Amino acid sequence: MEDPASVEFEDMKRAIRKDTMGEPVDTICGHVKGKKASGEETGERSFLYLVKEDKAFIDDGNPESVAATAYRAICTNP
Repeated sequence: MEDPASVEFEDMKRAIRKDTMGEPVDTICGHVKGKKASGEETGERSFLYLVKEDKAFIDDGNPESVAATAYRAICTNP
């Protein structure tokens, strides 16, 4: 995020989910919004945080991106 002080997290849910290989993984899924350096709002974006790996993926609006694919595979599947 361009302006870290403006970041707001919503709808966060932590759970043990299965990754794309079917292995259990500790995750936090939710939505994040913030502002660009120009002050323009980014809008709400989906995010996935892998707790053990300390890695975050934020969907930038490209449905084919790694972040969007990971969010759909891990956060939207039961």
